[in-house]
Amino acid sequence: MKRSPLKLYLIGIFCVTAWGSNFVFGSILVKQFNPGIIAIIRLVFILLFLYTVTRQQVRGSKFDKKGWLLLIAGGLIGVSFNQWSFYASLQYTDPVTASLILALSPIVTVALSAYYFKEKRRLIFWGGALIGLIGVWLVITQGTWFVPSIGRGELLIAGTMLSFSVFLLLVQHMSKTMSVGVITWYTNLIGMIGLLPFVSWRSFPSALNVQWKYWILLIVTAIVMHGLCTYLWNGVIREAGASNISLLLNLEPFIAMIFSYLILRNAISMPQLVGGLIIITGIFVSLRTQSVRTVEEREIEL
Repeated sequence: MKRSPLKLYLIGIFCVTAWGSNFVFGSILVKQFNPGIIAIIRLVFILLFLYTVTRQQVRGSKFDKKGWLLLIAGGLIGVSFNQWSFYASLQYTDPVTASLILALSPIVTVALSAYYFKEKRRLIFWGGALIGLIGVWLVITQGTWFVPSIGRGELLIAGTMLSFSVFLLLVQHMSKTMSVGVITWYTNLIGMIGLLPFVSWRSFPSALNVQWKYWILLIVTAIVMHGLCTYLWNGVIREAGASNISLLLNLEPFIAMIFSYLILRNAISMPQLVGGLIIITGIFVSLRTQSVRTVEEREIEL
């Protein structure tokens, strides 16, 4: 049964709110755990959760060589690298700056979709993309506009943004032949396996000494934000399309700002605020130009 657009967008807003707050919770966790350890522990609990909701879809599922290649690519790019780079970046940059750079994901998603699915974009779309890039530059330079010494944190979160955009398109492509549960389960399982060789296991004993409240935060955010929300988001992509639903990701920077102020008591700088507004304006201009297709139209094309 197809869900109404309102319901799809409400589900999307719930997921984006959870992900926006995760910038703040992630910055708290990386002070207690090694980023690789965080990613592995989260994936273990994510898989335990996903098994309860996807086991009926996963049992008996079979794929050809192309299907396995897509799942492996999705797991390594959208889970292994994405999870690690996200938490690694928060060691070197603040949650708001990270969320603003990640806010470029909608534009990158649509741009990649235009290339991959051969969708034509008007010049105004690329003008909006340029506006968004100007906003990111303002945030990184903190209003000086001079060439910044781009740090490791900014580079890592840029990688997170790119990997997430690629993953959205892979999910949209895989959903033509696979169920949401199968995609979510196997990409997370493959992602965890792919991450194992790169984890600093010598850091694990120290993680056992971390206070229990941080373990609870780690487990709860894993299940809700990367278990439940990923499952729900993949389902929304299947019905609404990656390009259309990615518009909701515009809300992440403002959600991160609110949680950063309420929980961390971090003041929001003027360059961050102005840069955020410029980024959102650019994304809005770009995505307003895209050809919005209904689910029925996409199914006809298939």
